[in-house]
Amino acid sequence: MEEDTEAVIFDLGNVLLGYDWRPYLASLGYDERTSEILADAVFRSEDWERGDRGGITSREWEQLFIENAPAYEEQIRQVYSGIEHTIFPLPYTERLVRFLKKEGLKLYYLSNYSEHLYQKTKQCMGFLEEFDGGLFSYEVLCIKPEERIYRLLLEKYGIDPKRAVFFDDRQVNTEAASRLGIKGVVFQPDMAYHILDV
Repeated sequence: MEEDTEAVIFDLGNVLLGYDWRPYLASLGYDERTSEILADAVFRSEDWERGDRGGITSREWEQLFIENAPAYEEQIRQVYSGIEHTIFPLPYTERLVRFLKKEGLKLYYLSNYSEHLYQKTKQCMGFLEEFDGGLFSYEVLCIKPEERIYRLLLEKYGIDPKRAVFFDDRQVNTEAASRLGIKGVVFQPDMAYHILDV
């Protein structure tokens, strides 16, 4: 972390929280063809992003997935009913958050996240109590890498972009941050351990 850094902004999925739908879908025991259809209808569909963008109810989001494969309505409802199992804690998160706070840094989150998934998984996010603030995409009706969501975060908390670092697992999102003067870093799990070992 550079000496003039004041603020660290984190994505959540695959940075401070694990996110992987594949093991969850496999655990439901469908055959390979059905699993592929369900993956396309739910997790790989544009409607996943629609949930992140917000402005729709939990029921409306489920219905969008069903419309992608109406013949598999029952299976899609089953997948949707346990969607929280795509999110899981990571071993380094709490240590990393405590370490950075001890260093005197301000911590913020900026995450593409649907309201339904947030309500189902907020119990995994106790570490956010240590944060100074943040935004979920569903709250502001826009998503990364759109410039607006970064500007909203900077403006809401008075963050100086030149003194901020942003960790995200997707390069397209870090590049968007960089265009606004924030140091964007594509996150890899070993980075957390490297920071903790300093």
